[in-house]
Amino acid sequence: MKARLKDTLTKQFDGRGVIVWAGTATLLAISATEIVTILQDGVIDSTAKSIRGALAGVTLCIALVIGRRWVGASLGIYIASAFFFFGNGQLLFWMVFSVVIFSALAATAKSRHVRVWYLTLLVGWMLQFIIRAGADAILILFLAPLAALSYALTRSIFLLRERNAKAIKAMRAADANARQAIEAERKNIARDLHDIVAHDITVVAMQSKAAKFANDGQMALDAIDVIAKLSTETLHDLRLMLNVLRTDGTMADPAFSTGDKPAATTVYAVQGVELFSQRLREANFVVSSHTEEKISDLPRSAQTALYRVMQEATTNVIKHALPGGECTISLAVQGSEARLKITNQMPESSSENHSLPVGGSGLIGMEDRMKAFGGRFKTAERNGHWILTASIPF
Repeated sequence: MKARLKDTLTKQFDGRGVIVWAGTATLLAISATEIVTILQDGVIDSTAKSIRGALAGVTLCIALVIGRRWVGASLGIYIASAFFFFGNGQLLFWMVFSVVIFSALAATAKSRHVRVWYLTLLVGWMLQFIIRAGADAILILFLAPLAALSYALTRSIFLLRERNAKAIKAMRAADANARQAIEAERKNIARDLHDIVAHDITVVAMQSKAAKFANDGQMALDAIDVIAKLSTETLHDLRLMLNVLRTDGTMADPAFSTGDKPAATTVYAVQGVELFSQRLREANFVVSSHTEEKISDLPRSAQTALYRVMQEATTNVIKHALPGGECTISLAVQGSEARLKITNQMPESSSENHSLPVGGSGLIGMEDRMKAFGGRFKTAERNGHWILTASIPF
C-alpha cells in the first residue's frame, strides 16, 4: 500500500506536476477569502472584487489542472482569462502569481511552437494592459521581469532534467550492453574450455584404455607418450586462457614453447587439419585429409572458429565413431566459402554403449560459431557415415 502510494505521488509530482499542484494550491489559498465571503454573504451582497477574484481563482485552477496533460490548452485558457480578468491592478495577487505559475508551466512544454505562441500572446496582453490599466500600467515593470525570470529559470531546470534523464538512459543502456558483452564473453570462454578440455581429456581417456589393454609393450608406451603430450598441451592451453582473464599477466608460463605443433590456443586452420588428423591416427583411425593453403588468407577469427569446429568434431569422432574406422577431413575454398567437411564411419549398432558421456552442447557450440560469421553448419547420417559440414564466407 505504501509503495503504491509512493509511486502515485511520484508520478503526480514528476516534471510539471509539481508546478500544477503547487500552483493550484497557491491560487486556491489566494481565492479562499473571496470564496468564503461569497458563501457567507451570498452572491448578491458580495462585492464585485470578491466575485471576480473567486471566478479568476477557480478558472485558473481548472486551467492548471488541464495543464497536467494538455499544456497548450491550459496556456490558452490562461491568456484568455488574463484578457478578461486582469484589465487593471484590482486583482494584483492573482495576476502576479498566475504570471509566475503559467510562465513556469509554459517553460515545460516540449513543443517550441507552444512556448513561442505563449510568450507572444503574453507580450500582447502586457501591451493591452498598459493601454487599459491607466495608473496601474506601472505594474508591468514588475510583472515583465518576473515572468521572464520564472520562464528562464524553469526552462533551465527542465533542460537540465532532460539531460540528466538522457544521461541516465545512456548509462542504463551502457550497463545493459556491458552485461550482454560479459555474458557473451562467458559463453565464449565456456565454449572454448569445452573444446579444449573435452577434446584432450577424451583423447587421454581413449589412450589410457589403449595402454591398459595393449598386449604390446611398445604400443602401451606410445599411448602413454600421447597422454603425456596432450596433458602438457592442455595445461599450457588452460594457462594461456587464464592469462587472458588476468590483466597482470601473472599466469603466463614462459617455460612452454610455441614452436611445437599448435595447441588449442594456437589457432591456424591449415595446421589444425594436420594436427587433428594426427590425433585421429593416434587413436587408431584410418584418416585421409585435404586442405588448401588459400585458407590461410582467412581472418584469424574465422580460422579460430573453423579450428574449434575441427577440434570438437575430432572429439566426437573419437567418442562415437566406429573404432578403427575410416575418417576424412577436408578444408578447402569452394566458390565464395571456406568449407570444412569431416566424415567418419558409424558403429553398426546405434545403441552401442559408450563409456564417455554424450551431450549436445558441442554441436550447439559449433553451430553458434558458424552463425557468428554468417556461415552454415549441418550434420547428417548417410550410408553408415556421419557427415559434418561447416562453412564461412571467404
